[in-house]
Amino acid sequence: MTSTDFGPVAAGYQAFKGMLFTPSSPETLQLLITWLEHNQQYPMLLQEARKWLTEPIELECDYNRMCIGPTRLLVPPYESVYRDGGRQLNTDNTSAVATFYQKLGLVIDNKLNEPADYIGNEMEFLFCAEALRHHHSKTNPTVANELNQMAQCFLQQHLGTWFEYFTDGMSRHAQLKFWDCYAKALADFLANRLNIAGAHAPSEKPRLDA
Repeated sequence: MTSTDFGPVAAGYQAFKGMLFTPSSPETLQLLITWLEHNQQYPMLLQEARKWLTEPIELECDYNRMCIGPTRLLVPPYESVYRDGGRQLNTDNTSAVATFYQKLGLVIDNKLNEPADYIGNEMEFLFCAEALRHHHSKTNPTVANELNQMAQCFLQQHLGTWFEYFTDGMSRHAQLKFWDCYAKALADFLANRLNIAGAHAPSEKPRLDA
């Protein structure tokens, strides 16, 4: 499939997920800009993205400071941290996420050194599921419906239960306005997808250990 075959939902996941893997890549930033321009959404994020297009390295520095380390993470990007408490990694929730990936024949790239429940990996899964759903939508509606149900189930059971904790934390701790705008746009995008799936993000935020 080419990028033009992904469909509108998958294109949104693709635009947002790239910044979670390669935030200093001009190609990644341009993909986000193109999607924002096409959909005419989130004008503040679009303005910030254009500003950083020629020299995006500072975007990666700020993201790493919040989400990667090497010091204590200000905004952990892992489902298990928020759902299992105690800043735990590689819990039963992580295994459950990996089981979803296996349904699409997806495995974690060990070179990325990130567990299955890293937010970028969860966004990647939803991108793949939605792209495949769009691909089969006209030729095999049964398969397309199964993929749609899989994506909705994953949102309800996994990413939809914790993304607001992550995006709220990013908005609070971002030093660059770009990441504040990105977090708010991502939260809105995922909340819309979750509403379509028939669920809502949790209203109470957990407290991370100090």
